[in-house]
Amino acid sequence: MPVNQVTEHADVSQSTASQQLALLRRGGIVTSRRVGKEVLYRGDRDSIARIFGDLQDYLKSCC
Repeated sequence: MPVNQVTEHADVSQSTASQQLALLRRGGIVTSRRVGKEVLYRGDRDSIARIFGDLQDYLKSCC
């Protein structure tokens, strides 16, 4: 999904969406690829599943 669609769905400015997507990309939550002039973002399902699994394991042991 390009940034302009993210802004429409999330009702945020393009700069806010771009900043948040950059953070999510650095955290491994989303991946990006360039198609022509657009950058498309996509959730990284494997990474998200691993992160949630790690969080569940942590919560089981800490709480």
